Amino acid sequence: MLQCKHAQEFSFGPRALKDALISTNPALQELYAKAFSRAEKLFLSEAYNPQRTLFCTLLIRTAFDWLLSHPDAPEDFETFYHAMLRRKQSYCRKHIYLQPIGKASSLSHLERNRREGGPKNTTGSCVESFFLGLRVKCLPSIPISSIHCCYRHSQDSDRVQLHADGILNFLKNNKPMDALCVLGLTLLDLYPCETWSFTFSKFLPGQGGTGVC
Repeated sequence: MLQCKHAQEFSFGPRALKDALISTNPALQELYAKAFSRAEKLFLSEAYNPQRTLFCTLLIRTAFDWLLSHPDAPEDFETFYHAMLRRKQSYCRKHIYLQPIGKASSLSHLERNRREGGPKNTTGSCVESFFLGLRVKCLPSIPISSIHCCYRHSQDSDRVQLHADGILNFLKNNKPMDALCVLGLTLLDLYPCETWSFTFSKFLPGQGGTGVC
């Protein structure tokens, strides 16, 4: 059994944070200078401001924390930028589609606003704000039975869990022609394989353009 530890701080110096977020690569620095407005740069600069109040220091409180129990190699922006296969929007593929899965009251606002003709909801507005320049559309909610994915009962709570791969295959095979990507949303638990107890989300890399959470 993992032993609980004292709280640990995850913090880095201003120079290290600036290099990680903006990069030391002159080409990426030039891209940063051109892409963001003065107000956006002021907002981002708070991340590497020693006296910042907007972004708090990250505390790791116990050995059960994800960062301690599932360690990952650090990644800065330059590594991400060159390693990621970026999907660029085009005239015919410029929409992010949200696909509600299962009947759930917490997702009903997506269906309601789909009928009203736009993403006038918290989820859609948040996605449009984050992926600036892309449009969000919501698809009609679909029942679990129409996906034909594998499922199981959780060992801890006996709740139904859906196999993420089955959902991803369904989304990929039914992706609209003008979709840059499709995101499935469900309130049911997901699992990626039999050895995992659960997962928060999963996506298809490359040209799949689909994910579920």
